[in-house]
Amino acid sequence: MHIGYVSLNTPGDLAPDVLARELEQRGFESLWVGEHPKLSVSAAGSLPAALLHAQQRMWDPLLSLLLAAQTTTTLRLGSAVALPLEHELFTFAKQVATLDRFSDGRLLLGVGVGMRAELEVSSGPAWRDRYRALADMVAALRVLWTADVPEHHGRFFDFGPVWCSPKPLQQTGPPILTAATGPNAIEACLPWADGWLPGDAALRDLPAAVADFRRRAEDAGRDPAALDLTIMAWGDPSANRLARYRDLGCTRVVIGGGRRDAADPVTTLPFLDRYAGMLDELG
Repeated sequence: MHIGYVSLNTPGDLAPDVLARELEQRGFESLWVGEHPKLSVSAAGSLPAALLHAQQRMWDPLLSLLLAAQTTTTLRLGSAVALPLEHELFTFAKQVATLDRFSDGRLLLGVGVGMRAELEVSSGPAWRDRYRALADMVAALRVLWTADVPEHHGRFFDFGPVWCSPKPLQQTGPPILTAATGPNAIEACLPWADGWLPGDAALRDLPAAVADFRRRAEDAGRDPAALDLTIMAWGDPSANRLARYRDLGCTRVVIGGGRRDAADPVTTLPFLDRYAGMLDELG
């Protein structure tokens, strides 16, 4: 099992190039950052004040990961999560492909649908159509990333033959992991997802949730063993807790979300040092 680290990626955190270098030197497998291109003021009451303050200030994830790629050689770079429906299709396709090229194929693309208020501000699909629209966008992205002269005719994205380059270094594009957690959302994403990216804080019984995900994958004609299973571990997880996730067959666990003293960047490197000592045991 691999161990990654997620950063809120604000001006108050360690810069992504500095953080990435520190992670790679300690043997971590990956760095993850999320995004909110904007936050609707109407959503303020639905988030804790400290989290809202951080999410208001997040750097752009793809530019941040590009910076991280320049100071590392093996560290994988992940979005946790990107919100594709809040982007223009062709620009997003080109940005992701460029980052995958510049990082030598180290990109992992975790995706979600965000909050209702921010999707509505984007003039995107109706909230009730969000997972159908995301499936259509993923299909369009994969055509743009693989075909010499791509075209796509879907319900939400429809275009005739175009030229769109560069293509990602990874042959079919970076692996796309869904952050969906509800049963209906998971079933909607299983036809196209390369893996699952849930947060453990959102799941009351993680072993049961993993078993249910694997059963639904089999029902959808997917091989559960071939799907990436990445767990976002909240807080300051113990070695025993991480070992339980390893024993569940997780591909990786990503720590750093909700850690104590996260608002103080001085605490980041000691936090990494503490977990660096567990990497060999958990691998």
